[in-house]
Amino acid sequence: MSEENQEKKNKKISKMTLAEIDSAVKKAAEAMNGQTSLYIKHLNQRKEELLAKKS
Repeated sequence: MSEENQEKKNKKISKMTLAEIDSAVKKAAEAMNGQTSLYIKHLNQRKEELLAKKS
């Protein structure tokens, strides 16, 4: 498998960094027409957890 294919592999939310979460929220919001999907809610929860750990 080439490196390009490995980068495109889906990553678990619990392993994502803050920057990855932000980009995933943007992509998902555009694709799903809003912020109401369960996937986006889970991303936002993970983002809050990471921000809480930072503080």
